[in-house]
Formats: sequence, C-alpha cells, structure tokens
Amino acid sequence: MLKLSKKVDYGLVLLSDLHNGVAPASAREIAERYQLPAPMAANILKALASGGIVTSTRGALGGYTLARPASAISLADVVEALEGPLSLLDCTDHGGGCEHQPGCPTTHPIQRVHKRFRLFMAGYMLDEIFGRALPRADFAFVTKTVTAPTLQRGEAP
Repeated sequence: MLKLSKKVDYGLVLLSDLHNGVAPASAREIAERYQLPAPMAANILKALASGGIVTSTRGALGGYTLARPASAISLADVVEALEGPLSLLDCTDHGGGCEHQPGCPTTHPIQRVHKRFRLFMAGYMLDEIFGRALPRADFAFVTKTVTAPTLQRGEAP
C-alpha cells in the first residue's frame, strides 16, 4: 500500500506549526505542543533544513522558520527531503532498475504513472494543505457547472 511515512506525517505537523507561527520555534517547543518525540522532531527539522524547506537560527530568539512561503513548498519537496526521491517501483528509481526491465511490459506504463504521481505531488503546495483549500486539480470538479432539469409549469420538483 502506498502511504506516507510517520516521518513525513510528523514533518507535516512540524511544518504546519511553522506555517501558522509568528516567531521561530525550537524542535522541542513544537514537539511538546503536539506530543511528538523531541529527538525525532529535531532530526526531521534538520533534514528539512538540509532540503531547503526550513531555516534555523541559533540563539535565545532562534529556532526554525519556513525557508520560503508555503505556497512555494510542495508535498514532493517535503517527501523528498525526508525520504529521498519519489519512486513507485524499482523501474522508476533514478539510476535504478529491476532485473526484468529490458523486456518488462509494464515498465513504460508504470513510468507514465510515476510521472503523473510526481507531478501531482509537486503541484500540491503546503499552503493548500494547511489552508484547507482544495488541491488545484480538484477545482475543475468542484466548479463544473451542473444544470438542473427544467420543470414544466405546474410540475413538482
């Protein structure tokens, strides 16, 4: 089953706090607010800093902040900073492959699925996640005009 790891889940909790905060926050402070293991929160924030998602400032007034606006940080950015490159199967790995690839009938179809999945993750920004907005892809569905059948005079709805 395809699912986000606990590391990514906690990372999103930490990023949500930073997105909603007004001042830098330490890993310990955020971990306490959400009852997360402090060492894990610290490691996740370090990985997010290495991935350019957050910045850290030392000192009494220091802590972590988002490195750029949430509208410029995608879900793919977060997952890749914490887990490495997105890959659905071995044949979609960057530089990887499987022993069946040369003649495998599913290699190209799966690579197309992988590209769509990657584009979806790259297009889903943190401001959409944290702002409770619908992902861009869903707006077409929601805004589609639905016409009701016209009733003749005297007909009950």
